[in-house]
Amino acid sequence: MKTKWMLDTHGDPLGTLRKFIGVLWQTTELEGMLVPINGTPSDIAKVQLIKDSSQLEDVNPFKPLMTLNTASLVPQESNNHPGSHLGAMMRPCEQRALIEMVKHNGFSPDQFLTICVDCLGTFPSKDYVWRAKRKGEVEQLTQEALQFARQGGISAYRYRSACQVCTAPEADGADINIGVLGLPVRQHVLVTARDEGTAERLRLDQITDVQADPSLIAQRERTLAKVIERNHRTYDRVLSGLADILPTNLDTLLEQLETCTNCQECLDVCPICVVDRPHRTKDGKYVPEEITRWMISCSGCGVCESDCPKHLPLNAIFLHIRSQLAEIYDYSPGTSLHEPLPAI
Repeated sequence: MKTKWMLDTHGDPLGTLRKFIGVLWQTTELEGMLVPINGTPSDIAKVQLIKDSSQLEDVNPFKPLMTLNTASLVPQESNNHPGSHLGAMMRPCEQRALIEMVKHNGFSPDQFLTICVDCLGTFPSKDYVWRAKRKGEVEQLTQEALQFARQGGISAYRYRSACQVCTAPEADGADINIGVLGLPVRQHVLVTARDEGTAERLRLDQITDVQADPSLIAQRERTLAKVIERNHRTYDRVLSGLADILPTNLDTLLEQLETCTNCQECLDVCPICVVDRPHRTKDGKYVPEEITRWMISCSGCGVCESDCPKHLPLNAIFLHIRSQLAEIYDYSPGTSLHEPLPAI
């Protein structure tokens, strides 16, 4: 069975995707799903576990707001609902984080049906609230972003710094991946299964509309390449502008962490730290091997930076160190559950 299919959206990509998720819910007999909720302009709704498919009407997987990494909730919900078949809807950086969490902790993600969507970018929280209030409806921000999905998004400079420098915005690695970047979303969205076995188990040939058009897939790849190139250039500019404060290596990062305030907000919100948190010794030092294991699995979600009370450019700092470790250990985080963490 093929793994790539299309949904005909009939001018309503968000509504079509909600219906498709509802069909998946019934097909796989889910008992709940972690999803981003629309909320209201003045009341930011976060990710929550819904237990009834009728609640999907308020679900918005492309909501341009990210206040936490959904993967960080998976172990807790797994413990709270042992044996239940659940779903989790995530962005690419969240899916990468989940893969790394499994490697660090060894817990099985088989309880969850994972659904990943292309990321169109997210605003800083205050900017999101301001823009949502101006639009009057939260969903209007999403509709605006979807209008420009075919071109690879709009005005990336308005988004969180983590989104501006993300070089892997495409949905990948989940059981079901939803593609919109580079596509005419008012006509079609792409549905890709992890493998042929997953496509057969979920009966994608029956719950989608048509096999994916090769020309649209090629168009999507070209758009993704342009987005990634653009974000690479932004990342290089950011590093150049931060040259005076960037740690030169892991040892320098350790010094910076140990002289920073003791709030540890960056560790508190990091999904990797949920399952494998670096600890300080009695003399206030971090164990280099633990920091290395943390940094090498960084998914680039940027929630650490968003929560930093000192407003440090943590995303750029951590990605800078991660890139060094990637070269040393020949390791790219979040690409495969079957690729083990390097020996450190």
